[in-house]
Amino acid sequence: MARMAISVFVLLLAGVFAAGCSEPTVDVERAKRIAGELRNNKLYAAAIQEYERILETPGLDDAQRGNLNYLIARIYFEDMDDYRNAAAYYVRARSYAPEASYAEEASRNLVAALEKMGQTLDAARELRASTDIEAEDAPPGDVVVARVGEDEIYMAEVEGRIQSLPPEMQKQLASRDARVEFVKQMAAMELLYRAALREGYDRDPEIQRRIEELARQAIIDQFLVEKVMKDLPIDTLDVRTFYRANREDRYGGAPYDSVRAQVFFDYQQQKAEVAFNEYVQELAEAERFEILERNVR
Repeated sequence: MARMAISVFVLLLAGVFAAGCSEPTVDVERAKRIAGELRNNKLYAAAIQEYERILETPGLDDAQRGNLNYLIARIYFEDMDDYRNAAAYYVRARSYAPEASYAEEASRNLVAALEKMGQTLDAARELRASTDIEAEDAPPGDVVVARVGEDEIYMAEVEGRIQSLPPEMQKQLASRDARVEFVKQMAAMELLYRAALREGYDRDPEIQRRIEELARQAIIDQFLVEKVMKDLPIDTLDVRTFYRANREDRYGGAPYDSVRAQVFFDYQQQKAEVAFNEYVQELAEAERFEILERNVR
């Protein structure tokens, strides 16, 4: 009986000893939320300390370790301008989870961090390693006119850019020397764009707002062209009637033939405004639409 009691005591003691020696457990998701709140409150060192505490938790898989290293790297890079530590943690994040959704950003920011540290050769090496996608074959009859990293600029792309310019500017690019300078400018802009992306300018809220506004306006413009202005009727007799009604006020009594182009433009603009207003009215009737003029200050 005494022997059995001793055995039970030994087992209980072993259990207590094992419990006391076991690794402390960490609620990973809760700890990550705390670290995120610390960062949001600009307590960057404390946030990093919290993330590193999570990294000490046994049983984390590579995806979790990669994500934690990435989160620490972002604080060093974006909030503390500590590019040496940022580079180290970006390397760890990418090594643990090379296929993660943030891997491309980690590589881009690693290059930017190395550049800021003055390690241009290392930055160039990393940039080459991160752009290992082979360039597509040139279209038949086309030629490469510039290379930026692993990407190539073809003559067809240059000509497309030139053709999108106003006619007067296209004339200025008729000579070979002018086109060479244009290609140099295109390549320079691509270099600047890549450098800006590596530093996260594309994530700037003001830039994102401006991009959204430009995209919105482009969509509206194309919609107007295809839905409202596509079949805008132009009646020669109406153009002359428009001229006679506005001869003195708009054209100072000038003969029709001397102001014909301007008359045509003004007439077309007026027709476009009428078509625009009519189409908007149709849309307004189909939806809940109200202008609260009394609230405009």
